[in-house]
Formats: sequence, structure tokens, C-alpha cells
Amino acid sequence: MIKDLYADSQKVLDAYKKMESYRIQENILQCLVKEYPDHQNKAAVEVKVKLLNLLYSTYILATNRMTDHIFEIKEVDKRLKSGDKSLVKEIATLTIKSKDYDFYSFATKYCAYHNPEAFPIYDNIVANVLTKLLEEKNLPPYTCTKKTNVKNGYNKKSFHKKMRDYNFYTQVYDTFMKEYGLWGKLSYRKVDAYIWGAYKIAGSDFEIEKLAPIDKSKIVEVRITNGK
Repeated sequence: MIKDLYADSQKVLDAYKKMESYRIQENILQCLVKEYPDHQNKAAVEVKVKLLNLLYSTYILATNRMTDHIFEIKEVDKRLKSGDKSLVKEIATLTIKSKDYDFYSFATKYCAYHNPEAFPIYDNIVANVLTKLLEEKNLPPYTCTKKTNVKNGYNKKSFHKKMRDYNFYTQVYDTFMKEYGLWGKLSYRKVDAYIWGAYKIAGSDFEIEKLAPIDKSKIVEVRITNGK
């Protein structure tokens, strides 16, 4: 283990709770999914799709088409419950007017809200943090290199791109949690809030190994309209 960040994560998560807008939007989505956990009611699926798209700014213009797409997936409830990672790609891939789109971030969020224990959320902030750790040689066994024949070796661009493979992304996410003392202590959702909250607090100067101490007096409300 490189460093135990668990104590630092608690400071960040406490600060994250002060971002009331985000806490409210999460509660709304969680309550909605709890009330309508399955995919038997198409209207409920539509509301979940539209609300998640709105609150997380996932830029799906054809939300009705996405609703139809999810509603038509076979055994979607069974696959969500079992943590079937292949479901992410299936939800993400949507054809609109003969053009294929990849709503990867939306798909991870949709699955994560239905089964947060099995599906970590993908977004660029988390991907950028993990890529930065790779560059700084702080994410073993992955290595930052220009050579193509090195086991677990990637350059910055290829590593970031590879994380759009959800199985690979989950493996990297799990590695990060184990290397930094978060495995078994925080859920995927808590780790996401930790990374994302710390980034919003510290901005472009954010370094995950240098989070503490955080001056909570500097925490300000972040408007939902800023998106995630």
C-alpha cells in the first residue's frame, strides 16, 4: 500500500456534505430509484433517465430514445443486481438517426444508482486523477511508459482512453482503493465523492496525496448548474 488516505477522505467527505445542492440531488435520485428499483414501469424509467441526465449534465438530447433503449434490454434488472459490467457498454451504445453514440458516463451513473456496490461511476475528473497517479508512478502495477511491450505499461493518452473500457476502469479503480487504504472502508460511491469533492474544493491544484488539512471555512456552495 502506497499511502493510507482513509483519515483524509473523512475530512473531504465531511466538506462534501456542505455542498447542499449536490447532496439534495443525490437524495432525490436515490429516493426515486428506491421507489422504482426495477424496469417494469416505462414511465419510471423515463423519469430516472431524464432526471439523471439533467442533474449530472450527461448531454443526452434524445432521452426518450435512451428510455426505450434501456427498457428493451433483456434481463436488465437481473444484470444490475448481479453487477454485470457488460451492461454499461450496452446501455451506453445508442444509435440515433443511423449514428452511433457512446454515453459511457451516463451508463456508469445509471448502473451505479441502481447498484452502488458493484458499479463505480466514471467521469473525467476521476479519470484525470487516476491518470495523474499513473504519471507520478503512484498507481502500481500500472506503469507510465512510451514502450509498447511493457506489461501494464501505458502512456498518458492510452491509459486515459483505455479507462473507457469499463472492466479495465473497474480494475484500475479497485487498484487505487487498495493502494491508498480505502478498500473495504469506503464504497465506490464514497470514493467517487471523495475524489470529486476534493477536486472541487482544491481546483486545478488538487493532489490526492496532499489533501489534509483542508480549511473547511473555504468550502462554498457549488451550484447544480455547473454540472459534474
